[in-house]
Amino acid sequence: MKVTVLLRNEHENLKSLFDKYKKPVRNGNGRKELFNDIRREILVHSQMEIEIFYPALSGTSSTTAASLVSDAVETHRAIEKLLEELGGMNPSDRTFEAKMAHLMDEVVRHVEKEEEEVFDEARKNLPEYRLEELGLEMEDRRKILTQLAA
Repeated sequence: MKVTVLLRNEHENLKSLFDKYKKPVRNGNGRKELFNDIRREILVHSQMEIEIFYPALSGTSSTTAASLVSDAVETHRAIEKLLEELGGMNPSDRTFEAKMAHLMDEVVRHVEKEEEEVFDEARKNLPEYRLEELGLEMEDRRKILTQLAA
C-alpha cells in the first residue's frame, strides 16, 4: 500500500476517534480512555512520519518538500506538547475540554495540509515504487510501535 494511502487511512481513523470523543454521553473514565486511545494513535502516527516518511521526502531535491516537512515536524512538536499537557489534566476539568478542542483543531488542520500539499509533493518527487516501499516500511513500524505503546 502506498504511503499516502496508508497515512490517509490513519487520518480517517483519527477523525473517527475525534467524532467519538465529541459525542455528548461520556463518563469521566470513558473520556479518559478515549483520550488515551487518541494520544496513542497520534504518537504512533507521528513517530512513523518523523522516522520514515518525512526523511524520505526531505531527501529529495525539492525545496518545497523540505519546507513542508519542516513545517509538519514543527506542528507535530506542538501537538505532542498539547498531548503532554492534556495527559497531566483531569478530564472533568473545564480547561481540559478547551485544550482537547484545540488539539483536535490542530490535528485536523495538519491532516488537511498534509493531504493537500505534502502528499502532492511526495507524488511529484518520489517514484511510485518508493511510495509503495515507504508504505510497507510504515506498516511494519506501526506494528512495532503499537506493541510498545500497549
